[in-house]
Amino acid sequence: MIRSAVRLINPYSAGISPCVIAKKYGLKESDVLQLGSNENPYPPSEEVKKEYERAIAKINRYPNPDYSDLKNSLAEYIRTDVEQIAVGNGASELLRTVCDVVIDTMDPVVIPVPSYTLYAIFAMLRDASISFVEFPRYEVKAHKIIEKRAKLTFLCSPNNPTGNTVQRNEIKKMLKSSDGLVVVDEAYSEFSGKTVVDLVEKFDNLVVIRSFSKFFGLAGLRLGYAVGNSELIEAFEKVRLPFSISNVAYRTAIAALRSIEYYMEVRNKIIQERRRLFKRLKKFSFLEPYPTEANFILVRIKKEKDICGELERRGIIIRNVTGLLGLSGLHARITVGTKEENDRLLAVLEEIDKPNVS
Repeated sequence: MIRSAVRLINPYSAGISPCVIAKKYGLKESDVLQLGSNENPYPPSEEVKKEYERAIAKINRYPNPDYSDLKNSLAEYIRTDVEQIAVGNGASELLRTVCDVVIDTMDPVVIPVPSYTLYAIFAMLRDASISFVEFPRYEVKAHKIIEKRAKLTFLCSPNNPTGNTVQRNEIKKMLKSSDGLVVVDEAYSEFSGKTVVDLVEKFDNLVVIRSFSKFFGLAGLRLGYAVGNSELIEAFEKVRLPFSISNVAYRTAIAALRSIEYYMEVRNKIIQERRRLFKRLKKFSFLEPYPTEANFILVRIKKEKDICGELERRGIIIRNVTGLLGLSGLHARITVGTKEENDRLLAVLEEIDKPNVS
């Protein structure tokens, strides 16, 4: 009864929840520091809080099924036409929608690695023929992608987990040299200040996927959007589940877009902490941090140390990405928290680094 592709897929690991660590080590859940899920550590704007409370009063009603107010707000935010925007229940739903709309059985799909594992899962569910092209530190070069003649290519910029962006010129080379669709996942784009959304006007074979989870800090509400040519966007909207975005998420996202100044201030705090945390992590002899343009830092663990386990025992969660396709050796990904959170992490790392600690 179960399709063979489903049997072959390893379940996606969303990371460890604070409640699991609290129960395992006898801690209070409120005392567990979550630095493993790339969440925005700051609270929502006051306008977002108020709109959320107002929206709760209407949870007995369906939202506007075409989400027109949200699309209009997004069009203004990214300076494009409403007809070029599709919305979904998180960026993840839209990544899956791309595969549902574009891929037939055995169509060639290219995924540069190391990168986000859901791309492969969604492509496998469509019985695609997947080529994983390894680029050390995700320094993607167009010619290696172009030669694969893919119907669909997934790029992540800034990339999860390495944190670097794909060079704009390399993306343009791919778009010019192929009729295949190029999907650029920009979930962390606002932290880099770089985007290729404007290239949608020039290239019909480009789709950009973005999220409200990171920059806007609405990970718990699940909302994302896609930008592409109007024909593709119409197809995405056609296969989207009706009312896939809740009324609460719909109204709250609009309020977030009205609070850009607040979120830019938050972004600047995160970037300032990212720089400080990177410099401090470089001082540990057992860690090698990767340069990053996202709200997280990938580190290579240079000694046989169970850093993730040591931190968890002390109530701090980071993401163990050792074994991820395209990464060689021990690696972990650390979300940039608030100054206080980062200071707590650094203090524990210093404790772990002492000779008497195994």
